[in-house]
Amino acid sequence: MLQFELSDTTDLPLSIPEPALSPFHERLRNATRFCHDEVDGLFGQFDLAERGSYGDFLAAHARALIPLENWLDIARLMEGAAARAPALRADLDTLARPLVEPAALVWHKSEAALWGAAYVAEGSRLGGAVLRRAVAAGLPHGYLASTHPQGGWRSFLRKLDRKAAAGGEAWRDEAVASAIRTFGLYADAAVAWGAMRGR
Repeated sequence: MLQFELSDTTDLPLSIPEPALSPFHERLRNATRFCHDEVDGLFGQFDLAERGSYGDFLAAHARALIPLENWLDIARLMEGAAARAPALRADLDTLARPLVEPAALVWHKSEAALWGAAYVAEGSRLGGAVLRRAVAAGLPHGYLASTHPQGGWRSFLRKLDRKAAAGGEAWRDEAVASAIRTFGLYADAAVAWGAMRGR
């Protein structure tokens, strides 16, 4: 609380509330906007209505999501959260696309790093719900259909904001860095399966 004296004739302080801090997830969204746009542009190069291109799209997601979920242990991090790797593997099996097991992540683990990465992993469910509509009839879409339960994303953001408020500025900086690194993981996976940067 900031305090200023009204005048020389009174000892009563005038209390002016400090500006409310924006929720941390807004800072995180703004700090990663460029990364998010890059990933959207790269994955947007896959044609989800064409079986081969859709298979490449899923293989690219597998290259990022499977090691990320293993590193996160998402169900342990957030009660009630479910991994999407099983649905992704099932879709690839249906398409007869053998999966080369992605290399495990060796990133440093801290609470801030986990929550920053989870922001990206869980946020991608929202995009999946939109992309599902572009998948051609007859193609498997269990992975893209693995969305949040009603209110799930808002609940995640509230938990993230509470963790960030308690963690302090260093926690928040580390979470932002982790989110940026996670977007990079997805971008590199898309490029590995044929997407081109700068298009």
